[in-house]
Amino acid sequence: MKITRRNFLKAAIASGLIASIPGEALHTPIEKPRGKQVQAIYSLQPRKEAKVRTYRSACFICGQKCPIRIVARQGQVLTVMYNTDGVNDTQYACCGRPHTIFEAHTLKERIRAPLARDGERGSGSFKEISWSEALDTLASWIREVDPGEVIVFSHQGCEAGIVKEFFKEIVGVPNVTKHCDTCHTAIDYASWWLFGKLIGPGGFRPDYENAKLVVFMGRNPVEGIVAAPWTKMFAEGRRRGMRIIVFDVRRSRLTSLADKYYLIPPGTDLAAALAILHVILRNSLYDEDYLRRYTNAPMLVYTDTLEPVELADNPRIEGKKTYKVLDETDGTIKWKTEAIQPALLGEIVIGGRMAKPALQLLKEAISSYTPSWAEEITGVPAGELEWVARSLAYEAPRAFIDPGYKGTRYRSEGMLFRVIHLINTMLGSIGARGGVAWNKKPKIKSPFKVLGIEGPGPQGEPLYKYWEENGAAFVNHKCYSMLAIKSILEERPRRYRMAIIFNQNLVAHVQGSSDVIRALKKLDYVVVMDTVFSETAVYADLILPLPMFFEASSPTLFTPSKTGRGQLVVVEKALEPPPGYEVRSAWWIVKELGKRLDPGNSTLYEMLGEHEYIWRKQAEDLGVDPEELLDKGVVTLYKAPIYHPIKGKALYTATGEIEILNVEGLSLYRGEVGKPSSFNPFPAWIPPAWMSQGPLGDGEAVVVDICHRMTATNMWIRYTRLTYSTLKWDRMDGVLIHRSKAEKLGIKDGDTIVLEGPGGTLKAKARITEDIHPAVVLSPHATNPGPAEGWITVRYRSGEERIRLFHRTSGMGINTNMLHRLNDLVMEEGGRAIQNDVRVRIRRG
Repeated sequence: MKITRRNFLKAAIASGLIASIPGEALHTPIEKPRGKQVQAIYSLQPRKEAKVRTYRSACFICGQKCPIRIVARQGQVLTVMYNTDGVNDTQYACCGRPHTIFEAHTLKERIRAPLARDGERGSGSFKEISWSEALDTLASWIREVDPGEVIVFSHQGCEAGIVKEFFKEIVGVPNVTKHCDTCHTAIDYASWWLFGKLIGPGGFRPDYENAKLVVFMGRNPVEGIVAAPWTKMFAEGRRRGMRIIVFDVRRSRLTSLADKYYLIPPGTDLAAALAILHVILRNSLYDEDYLRRYTNAPMLVYTDTLEPVELADNPRIEGKKTYKVLDETDGTIKWKTEAIQPALLGEIVIGGRMAKPALQLLKEAISSYTPSWAEEITGVPAGELEWVARSLAYEAPRAFIDPGYKGTRYRSEGMLFRVIHLINTMLGSIGARGGVAWNKKPKIKSPFKVLGIEGPGPQGEPLYKYWEENGAAFVNHKCYSMLAIKSILEERPRRYRMAIIFNQNLVAHVQGSSDVIRALKKLDYVVVMDTVFSETAVYADLILPLPMFFEASSPTLFTPSKTGRGQLVVVEKALEPPPGYEVRSAWWIVKELGKRLDPGNSTLYEMLGEHEYIWRKQAEDLGVDPEELLDKGVVTLYKAPIYHPIKGKALYTATGEIEILNVEGLSLYRGEVGKPSSFNPFPAWIPPAWMSQGPLGDGEAVVVDICHRMTATNMWIRYTRLTYSTLKWDRMDGVLIHRSKAEKLGIKDGDTIVLEGPGGTLKAKARITEDIHPAVVLSPHATNPGPAEGWITVRYRSGEERIRLFHRTSGMGINTNMLHRLNDLVMEEGGRAIQNDVRVRIRRG
């Protein structure tokens, strides 16, 4: 097949479509390895008789690390397909994003060699230096500064874990942070209230295959990141008759598949969820036996102080508490461990004080959140909300509201996911087949531990401890990037001098881009390790270029994050970097730095290059046959996720049960009862920040970014023409604005418009539509370079080169972070973002 523009665009269109459909439903088989037939995603070349080789790898474009096979011949990719162990094929898939591998190899925006700043910071001027000079420079900076003056920002991608462990455990940097506070921290926070621990979306496995009904709020599994294998499981559920109901701000591929959907104002999902919970409790549509056995719903609580009547050590579960309940069989008060039929509702006077079961208190707390009340906020008719609640109860426990993935969009999202967990608990769906199962994930021994490389560990206190004493709560100790930026700006608890940024585009990815730029400019040294130029790389002093994930083998095994099956994946090199590209893997950089900073262990650092040796040791540690793993490239450890309400053991709460009223939360935050607060121990309405400012004007909207099926948080994919062609096909190559608002402002399709937010201004292209709620303007995430729209000049040894971000694409979408401010954080929920909860003014450009 000759590669023509027409064929290329046809492939682009196909990639957009197949992101939400399993590969085996669409594509032509390319080869047949051992086991079940593997299907091709997309082939750029016809099959030829020349020798080809298949490489086993994992896709790192988003956070899932789906196992893939890359078929190549003489340095050219022919086909990309999902890999499978040949036994559990229903659990393996990959979406359309790996199609961009064909372009990623030679993107114009790629960084070709180590670079040093060659002008003012932020000027975008760089010059090539040798790897020896780059590493010597970085080593000298690390020796110069105190480890406590360094912050390491490590996003995701191949070998992020190696980078984090090296700097934290070997170099001694106490502040090493991921990006969850701009992704799912609200879900972590919500999980604490019911399960006693911060649990992210990877802890849950929505059992689509066996579900009868799923409601989606703030989640789109067919287009969001981590689309596979969840999308494959979703498709299997649909095949078996799973019905879906969607609440969203836009029409999408998901709403086109839905049995019913509702367009609602942004951030008002919480009102709908509260109304659903109200109907379930008002009409006793909950699973009584489940609540008695697995939750603290019967726990008697004094109404005057909201203290449990009495707690004592549980004789059956070490380290957990039992509590007093009212036994309905004889009307007496007993320990739950002794009661036959603990009461869920009612009241009793104990020593002159009124006490009620936790479920009774919960029912009373949400009595005002009726469907009619929610209709005023969401626009969804009260009868429809009543119907949704009754439909969930009718199909329970094989019905649930999806537990979500991203949770940093609105001020109200932490409470939203708390209420979702409560609803799923009432339905008896937590831990049920066809409900929300618990994930299993193996712990892979790190290469450093395999090789016996040890260091002093973190030197000093991490900055999050300061913020926990100064206004922040529920901080995920692995994810505090925005608190880190805040610390740099405010020099609290100290002055920071150096940032090492691995595969993370802080300027584009952290709320308040202008504040991030100010923070970077305050530092003495900024080091960026990445594959491509970005809005953040512009502000670097030193840039270390990384290969694409398919251009290097990794010294560690990986496990796909969200499958619940414990898949182990080998990552091996499929292609050499393009000729003349002086790129190096993170493990190689760590090896060379280690030899400079810790010369006594030079031999051990050299062993980081012995990949197969490390793979074998890691596999053996998990009881996996290394030969099977190396043969297939992937194995599956578990036959199923955990189907049990409390994982078959005690949870992390004080009682070891699912706590519908958290015992510790009642003690810490009883003063917040009745307030629109994240600390309120009871469910409560918290309006999104934009709504608290009054009605929107004609020239105002709430700016929303989404994850399109051909975009991801790994930023290089947005530079590909394949992504742009798909966005253009979907009419998302700009900013969607509702027709009614556009007409009032005199804006026509294709016009340049200006979005003005409290943190900055962006120019974008208008795309007129009626497929979004009138209150929003909407675009895929990070499709506008904002302050980095100018040229980057690089003096390579081969000659000067000028690079512009989005050189093949429009770059005329939005980035909500560039319109927002850093200080609008939800400190009560880990200092997390509210990236879509911002008003903007719109005018023609």
